[in-house]
Amino acid sequence: MRSGRYLKRAFTLVELLVVIAIIGVLIALLLPAVQQAREAARRMQCTNNIKQLGLALQLYNDSYKALPMGVLQNHNWRVSVLPYIEQKNLYERFDFSQSFGSDANNVNTQILSNLAIDAFICPSSPLDPNMNPGWNGRHLQYHHYMGVSGAVGTNIGKCQKYYGWNCDNGPFAMNRKVKLADLTDGTSNTMILGEQSNKVKYTGPGAGSSWEFADGKTMGPGGYHAGWHGPNNLSQTGSQSGIMSGIVPVQYGPNATCPDQWDCGYVYINSTILASAHPGGINVGLADGSVRFIAETIDLNNFKRMALRADGQIVTFD
Repeated sequence: MRSGRYLKRAFTLVELLVVIAIIGVLIALLLPAVQQAREAARRMQCTNNIKQLGLALQLYNDSYKALPMGVLQNHNWRVSVLPYIEQKNLYERFDFSQSFGSDANNVNTQILSNLAIDAFICPSSPLDPNMNPGWNGRHLQYHHYMGVSGAVGTNIGKCQKYYGWNCDNGPFAMNRKVKLADLTDGTSNTMILGEQSNKVKYTGPGAGSSWEFADGKTMGPGGYHAGWHGPNNLSQTGSQSGIMSGIVPVQYGPNATCPDQWDCGYVYINSTILASAHPGGINVGLADGSVRFIAETIDLNNFKRMALRADGQIVTFD
């Protein structure tokens, strides 16, 4: 008679360890692919944000026959495009006779305190959009997309230096309207928006020696009292009233290190570096509404040509 007992074979310890090792290897192979897929999705959303802002600028140009001023009394172009990115209700609540800087206490700063509009945020950014680097006690938004005001170190237009560089040779300018028709290099060749959504390595004197450079990096993105404001006095470029937000000229390449704290090393410098957390480069918006990914290896002179509105030179995107 056969016994009703059957021998049940279990895994040996060695077999179990082999299975665990195989699972570990598969997870190790899968995680980078998952992370790459997530970054691809975040970069696509960032691209879409820039495209929407570019289209908003075109609609503004259609309505007013010019682009918004890059910086004007009390605020900058980001406030001007709000009605064109489905934020008209917010726009109509502001008092345009008052400051938009976080150092003020008025209806504007009360509305904007701790408010972050997704259209101005790159989802790949590790930065808090309402960060306080020392000049943003009301936690207004620091934006991840800058208007391009030209380029430093060319023979086109005029650049002046005070707390960084201000230039008038790009599609955006201070207290000055530029039309899309003025971009004679072609709207498909002119960079109007640049990404600034990551910290930039500071390599100049004093790196790591003060609280501001405690991790060896700047705080970026740029903006003195956060990202909505303009100078309180447009005629005073030789004082803190000349420190602005919203526009930047190209001086260094994408994701470059900063060698001079007074060129690019503080958030309130007017010529902070365009940078992103996307591997290998940044997203930029062209004046025709298209978006391109610009590698950080791009030739600097070519990158500067992209930022100029009327230099007559041929532009390539690599």
